[in-house]
Amino acid sequence: MHLESPDKRDDGTFAWGYLGSNGPAYWYQANETYLKLEDFVNSTKIELDVAKETKLILLNTGHNYQVQSLKGTIAAPALNYNATLKVDGETYYLLQFHFHTPSEHRIEGRDLLMEGHWVFQTSSDKDAKVAVLGVFFDLGKNDEPNLKPIVDIINDKPLEVGEHVNISMSAGKQIFKKVKTVFSYIGSFTTPSWFVSRDVLSISLSQFESF
Repeated sequence: MHLESPDKRDDGTFAWGYLGSNGPAYWYQANETYLKLEDFVNSTKIELDVAKETKLILLNTGHNYQVQSLKGTIAAPALNYNATLKVDGETYYLLQFHFHTPSEHRIEGRDLLMEGHWVFQTSSDKDAKVAVLGVFFDLGKNDEPNLKPIVDIINDKPLEVGEHVNISMSAGKQIFKKVKTVFSYIGSFTTPSWFVSRDVLSISLSQFESF
């Protein structure tokens, strides 16, 4: 299964995605009334203060990633699509994961140090459903061992924009074991289903500084 979107749809309209020239930095091209993210001095964050428990099933988590540097964000597109997420019986395939510093969401008015997003999609069709599982990280004494493969690459040779390195890891498998409950809400047209962990994982200062 190939989940990358083309730059343009057949009708010439912008085809949003999560990679390269279809990624978040270019979503403003979807509509002339949208503004570039860099045009905002401050952006509004979603406040999470009410939990809706949803059963999420993550399967087949052993897979390879391509670590990329995309305009200041370290992203890791999946090189195969063995990892799946089931939501209400429907299967979503892992597309990629990436990290935001600080967090894009708040819990009870508080920003977290970092937020990881695991992006899933039902198919490569332009009308496919998208689900994102967000996981919070905050400062702790110890490293998060499941992030070590990515941190090692970043520390060994910082990636320039457009560069990539292939790695093999199963970060989701162990990280998601630590996620017990999630917030759930309906997002934008680009990401209909948001699931954000109520559980906050620890990351060391040295690991955080790598991002």
